[in-house]
Amino acid sequence: MNNAYKNMRGFWLDVNNLESKKELKGIGKEEILVAGLEYCMKDHNGILKNIILAASVLGNASLYFENNSPAGIGGLIGENEESVKKAALTFIEEGAKLCDKMMPCDILPEPKDPSKITLFAINKNKTFYITIDELAARNTAGDFYKFYAYSQQLISVFRQKEEQAKKK
Repeated sequence: MNNAYKNMRGFWLDVNNLESKKELKGIGKEEILVAGLEYCMKDHNGILKNIILAASVLGNASLYFENNSPAGIGGLIGENEESVKKAALTFIEEGAKLCDKMMPCDILPEPKDPSKITLFAINKNKTFYITIDELAARNTAGDFYKFYAYSQQLISVFRQKEEQAKKK
């Protein structure tokens, strides 16, 4: 994991970055403030690269990925536009419903296996996460299907925004 990616990952995994916002209220019984998805995949050289998608109750979201550019990172930032906000909050709401099916941890484990994904939800005191096979996440009968599916919808919103920006 390169330093640029570590910095952006650390920013999203630290809910203290949200504390300056007044009247910040979490979602669900566990009062989730941030939810996300992280995984790794091999690049064309066979080197593992990490990808993280995270959204906050503020209605913003970002996707960051390690790459071979000089900066070592690329990404998409979801501004507080209505489509981003709606997708981000739906994603967090689903993650908040699943905290009792995830494990608590102090530090989110780094991805190591390209066949697995990590879904997470964070409140002021702890991180809840589960690492599962990507195929299990895609299983429509699985407990985590909706959480995973909403992450993909959020990514689709990013893609739509990117396409709209190219047309301008």
